[in-house]
Amino acid sequence: MKKKLLACALLTLSFSLVAQQGDGGLPKSTKASYSLKQIDKHAFSEPDIAALRAEDEVTDKTGNAPWRFGFNHHTSLDMTNSGTWNTLPNGDRIWQLVITCQNALTVNLTLDNVVLPEGNELYVYNPEKSFILGKFTAYHLYEGQLGTELIPGNTAIVEYYVPAKNMGQLASLNVNTVTHGYRTAGEFAAKAFNSSGSCNMNVNCTDGSPWVNQRNGAVMLVSGSNGFCSGSLINNTQNDGKPYVLTANHCYSNPASWIFRFNWQAAGCTTPSSSPTFSSLSGAVLRARRTPSDFCLVEITGGLVNNTVPASYNPYFSGWDNTGAIPSSAVCIHHPAGDIKKISFDDNALVISQGMGSTEANSTWTLHWDRNTTTEGGSSGSPLFDQNHRIIGQLWGGGASCSSLNSADYYGRLANSWNPTGSDNTNQLKAWLDPNNTGATIVDGYDPAGPAVALDAAMSNPQGVSGTICAGSVSPTVTIVNSGTSTLTSATINYGFDGTTGLVYNWTGSLTQYASSVVTLPTATLSGGSHTFKAIVSSPNASADQNQQNDTVTSNFTVVVNGSTITLNLTLDCSGDEISWVLQDNTGTTTLFSGGPYTQTSTTTTVNVPFCVNDACYKFTINDSYGDGLQGWSCSNGSYTITAQNGTVLAQVTSSNANFGYTHSDSFCVSTAGLKEYTASWKLYPNPASDYLTIETPVSGTKTIIITNATGQAVQTLQSDETTITLPASNLAKGMYFIQMTSSEGTSQKNFIVK
Repeated sequence: MKKKLLACALLTLSFSLVAQQGDGGLPKSTKASYSLKQIDKHAFSEPDIAALRAEDEVTDKTGNAPWRFGFNHHTSLDMTNSGTWNTLPNGDRIWQLVITCQNALTVNLTLDNVVLPEGNELYVYNPEKSFILGKFTAYHLYEGQLGTELIPGNTAIVEYYVPAKNMGQLASLNVNTVTHGYRTAGEFAAKAFNSSGSCNMNVNCTDGSPWVNQRNGAVMLVSGSNGFCSGSLINNTQNDGKPYVLTANHCYSNPASWIFRFNWQAAGCTTPSSSPTFSSLSGAVLRARRTPSDFCLVEITGGLVNNTVPASYNPYFSGWDNTGAIPSSAVCIHHPAGDIKKISFDDNALVISQGMGSTEANSTWTLHWDRNTTTEGGSSGSPLFDQNHRIIGQLWGGGASCSSLNSADYYGRLANSWNPTGSDNTNQLKAWLDPNNTGATIVDGYDPAGPAVALDAAMSNPQGVSGTICAGSVSPTVTIVNSGTSTLTSATINYGFDGTTGLVYNWTGSLTQYASSVVTLPTATLSGGSHTFKAIVSSPNASADQNQQNDTVTSNFTVVVNGSTITLNLTLDCSGDEISWVLQDNTGTTTLFSGGPYTQTSTTTTVNVPFCVNDACYKFTINDSYGDGLQGWSCSNGSYTITAQNGTVLAQVTSSNANFGYTHSDSFCVSTAGLKEYTASWKLYPNPASDYLTIETPVSGTKTIIITNATGQAVQTLQSDETTITLPASNLAKGMYFIQMTSSEGTSQKNFIVK
């Protein structure tokens, strides 16, 4: 009991600053002479906290549901069956109701059937009146519904004020849900208040300074009265501040009672000792949502000024990119476990995938966080921004956490949510974010404090210069976007590699606002190794660009001259969260590529990963943290193959050999020099071999055969005119070998194992 009382005291301290939800002001009862002891009270007993936490432990691992902070007591408390009326000396009347939840850390309410004629006022506050929500009037409601912010402590007081002049008018409300808050972000040692810097980065740290606008658009939301999710204001092609919020479909509940919390963030990089102030709006209407890409779009309805978010909230409506182009890096701004606003970074190109059990191909982005950052439960629905600061998706789920920094996260792709085949305005974004059907593919953000300028050429989506390129030359493309109000007819593109931008491309065309054009730049020859591409657009219509913040794009990539592409085809069993792998050099000391863990699902899923490599030998290792390999218990066994460009299988584990325990390694070699496929096939058996190895081929004439070991050393060479050739294997050490056969048909190669 002492621990719970202490938790309440600390929470009250952290919320000592007043939250802004409503128009502000003091309840009319502040100057009243009567005592709260005279007010009707309704008490709710403590729920089974242990059972709730056991459920949370399962849900929190996947992050595919709102981060539950409370237990909902469903009730019906209205002005006819509860509360107390008091009449003030001037004839005004006040109705009050005291609601207490035993041992609660917070209390929040959901109301319906709320009628507030002009002049009537509604407030919700704690007994000390140090935390006051209101005043609420009719324009804060949607269809008579209202959700309140979290009141610190275990008691909330509802107050409804009726001036004497309104006595003849209808006044009503009904409390339909009382939420007992039983956990807060501060319960997590790895990211508790004052100690989250080691895992979650506050949004106003130095790394977050380029993302101030996107920070101002990111919000925390309360869904279903008892769950935290994240989301963001998102722009539309009319630049009109329509208060759309993009979040995740799995966060969905009746949005009429949702709460949207703005600007809850540390002022700097250091986490403060008490809660920063914040502002909230309540109520929204559903516009569209969809399961295969897990998006939900709502429009805020309560507390608006001139049909948009009040200017005092400093809102920003983030731009978006629906092309589906792979970004070279990504950023997420979110509220993990209902904590203050954080920022996460992936400094590498994203991977297109089919994660989280989606039924749609290419429906998710897969990423792994860098800079010691992550997401947690409560981050669901948070916006994913590309390197150009435009939204490309929203968080669906994954295994990333402070205790699992290398696990993958999955985001529903905005490109899949835009205009899916067979969709309408109930399950697509296009109808709402491009209401005039402009066909825009890229839209920058909208800042109500600074309207769009006339001349604004923007640069976006460098392609052909990201990831690993298996050639000595690159052919970059960039997208030029007109973000200004005047038609764009010309611009200059300066570009180059590795710190230089001396190459020039003069573009001409005709682009209306938000229209775009893909520009193919000349092919460039580069040496092998790491490179950086940079392009800058300037001189729109031969004039000065009035917004230079969106002029530049960069992209990092690696060139492998005369490289070869090999592909990992990995079929996961249902426990993909246990599987990880690495591709290393043949000594196993340098990791070149890695992947996993993946997501736990109800069916097998397939992952295809291409690698660009030099001619050399490699070691592939797959790990299972549970110790049963790819063996499926509730679904089929998994398997994998690694194949060369010509289809040769370099390494594999079949479904019949799926139970390899905790780890399994394969060694293989890649060689592309002078190779071409035979028009006729040849066989190699048995494989694995022990005493002998047989080659069968329909090709006549002399054939040269070379066997090399995993380090590339030739261990056996011979020539034969036979179509069936038997080779000794007993004289070879155990391990992986590479056999190459050259004839009049060309050269072909296969791998075999000596056991």
